[in-house]
Amino acid sequence: MKVLKLKIYQPTAHYRIPFTFARRHTYPIPPYSTVIGLICNVLGIENQEDEKFEKLKDGLSLAIYGKYECLNREYVWFRSLNEEGHNRRFGYPENRVIDNIPEHPGGQIPTRIDVLENVELLIYIKHNDENFLQKIKEAFENPQKRKYPIHLGRAEDLIVFEEIKLVEISNERKKFYGKSDYFTWIVDPERGEKFWDSDFYPENYKEFFKKIQGSYHLITSFYKIVEGIRNFEYVPVKLFEGGSFPLYFGKPFEFILDENKKENIPLFFAKMIYPGG
Repeated sequence: MKVLKLKIYQPTAHYRIPFTFARRHTYPIPPYSTVIGLICNVLGIENQEDEKFEKLKDGLSLAIYGKYECLNREYVWFRSLNEEGHNRRFGYPENRVIDNIPEHPGGQIPTRIDVLENVELLIYIKHNDENFLQKIKEAFENPQKRKYPIHLGRAEDLIVFEEIKLVEISNERKKFYGKSDYFTWIVDPERGEKFWDSDFYPENYKEFFKKIQGSYHLITSFYKIVEGIRNFEYVPVKLFEGGSFPLYFGKPFEFILDENKKENIPLFFAKMIYPGG
């Protein structure tokens, strides 16, 4: 089967954990929804009524891997440009001066942000329509229809594409020994059965999921706008943080692999399902 493989470098990145505020924590790899947003950007998709979006959501699967050199914490000011926030700081709408120093309008609050440094990502994109997958590849190679500067995470988290290519993945499952250096999302086969792309998982996957180490998360994927609010579909996963893979009665589990000599990793795809689909 054909899969689009993206090899990405980012000098800095922040993939925000949505329920963190005073200190903005980051996931070590982007959620599915962040990668979907990247694909929509390069395809020039403006809204969910776009014909290309209808095509994208029908048969998309993603596998995301990453690692980073270190994590820094930045101390920044966040600004609120609503009138109430401005008046709390300046007293009345026309004022822009505090302590005889002109300032930007709006209220402000100090915030700490976790920022990943020197991020390396491997993103695998699979689609039921291989002709459409080819169009996605061409859009990444020449993103002339993009809606925004190409980024992943915050707007300032720019991307360097080191590799964009279609790879042929063998359907043959092979034993995987040893360990992986990459973070990745691994779908819960019970709570997330509808997201489970069974083509890529071992027959005894439920046993593997029980044994593999990782923290549990609900990760955003596609969203549907309901009464002006984004209603996300959440994928139940474990976050594998790198390290050794478990054995099954003393024998390794079998996976479909990216057999590139440098990566050589099991592929854990998740189906991206539109809410209500």
